[in-house]
Amino acid sequence: MSLQKLALPLTVSVLCIGYYFRCSGARLYYGTASLAQSKELAVPVSQPILTAPLKAAIEEVRVMKIKIERDNGINLKEYGEDLSDLENIIDKVYGDPKTVTAVKSVVEGHKLALKFLKCDRVEGYDEMHQCRDQVLKKLFVKYPDLAAAVQEAVEGEKLPYLSAGLDKDAVLQAIWQEIAKDTDTLLQRLNLEPTLEASKPQN
Repeated sequence: MSLQKLALPLTVSVLCIGYYFRCSGARLYYGTASLAQSKELAVPVSQPILTAPLKAAIEEVRVMKIKIERDNGINLKEYGEDLSDLENIIDKVYGDPKTVTAVKSVVEGHKLALKFLKCDRVEGYDEMHQCRDQVLKKLFVKYPDLAAAVQEAVEGEKLPYLSAGLDKDAVLQAIWQEIAKDTDTLLQRLNLEPTLEASKPQN
């Protein structure tokens, strides 16, 4: 067979083989892509698994929020007792890491609010405001919006203590509002009722 006659079958064979592999590659690619898309669609958006101690802690922070909103505040004695009970629950809490962190963050906010409230018991004007200022510094780190609001409230004033230019009750309410935001975020993430409606008896 001459070289010219042999060249034609070889060319056809090469073209056929190339076409086959291109088709196979396309099927493989689209098959893989479809499989990946199917897996993405198959992954359910699930709620975090809540352990019994974690559920108890979440319910306690929810109740504390409702109590503060309903009564427009809480007295020092009751606040201390409620927070002590909550801390005992937190010591035993475990489960979904993000939810545990969120609950502990809310509790930390309440602890700082209680410390601010306790500064009223410190003897001496300077000592009381020193106490408040120390707590405020920690609160500002945790709640930047609170820091901005306070700085705006005392802007242009020359004060020996930051807290001296602030209304204590207004500051406390602002702290509780920041804690309430964190609590609502936590409850909404878990599809739980964050509002006062949950505490009202059904007719």
